[in-house]
Amino acid sequence: MEDLKEKADQYKDQLMSKAASVNQGSVFFTFSNPFTKSIDDGTIFTKFTGLIYSAVAIIFLCLPFYILYEGIDNNIFDAPFKYVLLAIVFFAAFTFCCWVSFQILFNRKNQFQGLDRSRGYVATSIAANVVSTFGEVLSVFWAVIGTVFSVLALIFDDASSFTSILGFEGMGSAIVDVIYFPITAFLILVFFRWAAELIVSLADIARNTRR
Repeated sequence: MEDLKEKADQYKDQLMSKAASVNQGSVFFTFSNPFTKSIDDGTIFTKFTGLIYSAVAIIFLCLPFYILYEGIDNNIFDAPFKYVLLAIVFFAAFTFCCWVSFQILFNRKNQFQGLDRSRGYVATSIAANVVSTFGEVLSVFWAVIGTVFSVLALIFDDASSFTSILGFEGMGSAIVDVIYFPITAFLILVFFRWAAELIVSLADIARNTRR
């Protein structure tokens, strides 16, 4: 029995010796090192998020052309003058919002280049940036389209129903909505900014605690 145990120990020592002699710096063990390193230092997150921002920014630039195509394809100019005017105003306001959103996304994308990845919590910083950027884009659409159509609702009764179809629900009164949309857009901006700063502050607390 002891001989069997002794042989097992010998085989174990031989196996460990062979394992130790294996070159762990070979390609078999290290070909994915650049990928894992990019995860550890946060490079993959900043670059990939930057690409997503660029793609969404380009989509915002293309959306007005799609809306224009759909309007022409549906013979919008054959509709009564009132609806044609509302469609033109909507297209102008929507195009402006897309243009501003394009600029916001490209500006925020450039912030990733100066992100200090050595401090850690890179994903947290990116999440905060995404939350803040989403709030900025949303507030632009809410303020511009909601306010413009609230003003038009003072002239055309169908303007308010047009905004309701688009998902821009006001208070029901055109005069009140002229004030309502800019204020709520500002509150949306503040809320998402607060949420982003809260995410960052939690990371700062964790960073200071770790010290």
